[in-house]
Amino acid sequence: MQSFANKWINLRMMSIFVFLAVVSSGCGKEDPKNVTLASIGKERISLADFYERISTLPVQYQDIIKKRKNEYLQEIIGDTLLYQEALRRGVHKSRNIKRVIKEATKKIIVARFLKDEIDDVIEVDEADIRNHYNKHQSEYATTEFLRVSHILVNTKEDAEAVLIEIKNGVEFETLAKERSIDPTAHKGGDIGYFPKGQLMSEIERACDKLGPGEVSGVVKTKLGYHVIKLTERRLPELKPIEEVEGTIKQQVRTVKRREIFNDLLESLRERTIININEDALSEVVPTSSE
Repeated sequence: MQSFANKWINLRMMSIFVFLAVVSSGCGKEDPKNVTLASIGKERISLADFYERISTLPVQYQDIIKKRKNEYLQEIIGDTLLYQEALRRGVHKSRNIKRVIKEATKKIIVARFLKDEIDDVIEVDEADIRNHYNKHQSEYATTEFLRVSHILVNTKEDAEAVLIEIKNGVEFETLAKERSIDPTAHKGGDIGYFPKGQLMSEIERACDKLGPGEVSGVVKTKLGYHVIKLTERRLPELKPIEEVEGTIKQQVRTVKRREIFNDLLESLRERTIININEDALSEVVPTSSE
């Protein structure tokens, strides 16, 4: 995130660029940052104000706004007109509004304090990333995949008859095409690759006991009776650290932020006398949402 100082420098550079011809002419014109872009009643929006507003937007929107400058300015003017009218009618004097403004101000100040004291000082180096990677390797492994074929029949007796034929040397794929009532029959029973955890639990439990090329016993599911062949098992592989470095950096940063925040809050609690009126607290009753 750009610092306020950097944003201001960029803002000044943009303003100077826009008015470079005027400045270089030595005509003694007004400082570009003070040029009035628009006035709404007694309120004035300078060109510098306009650029600063744009610079605080998410980066992906800044280029769009620069191409639709007039629309964005009109939105600002509309908001200003509404704000002026609200002030004229005394909306800001409402007790509820004052309370909301006070709470919003508090949150803004706290957010800036946390940014200065925590977010801007957290550092994540290569050692942090490597240590986290080594300790959480299971999180950065590819998913185990199974490639499975099956023969689905209506009865246990039919499934047992299929097993006998397989033992007698009949090809699994041939039997699937002849006997299976599943739509995969025309493909020799092949249901393709599946990540571990997405097949029916009964089928996965059967596959857990099989090596590639092995055939199960009779497996019953809500669909009927299956004879299963594990065609291939792709075991999980650890992703290279370079591939997950960005994710790890963010995770480590989150952990560090939580630790620093908790330490800071605990330190403030220790340094401050806090009294809670437990009797009054016990009297608090949640208000009805109706």
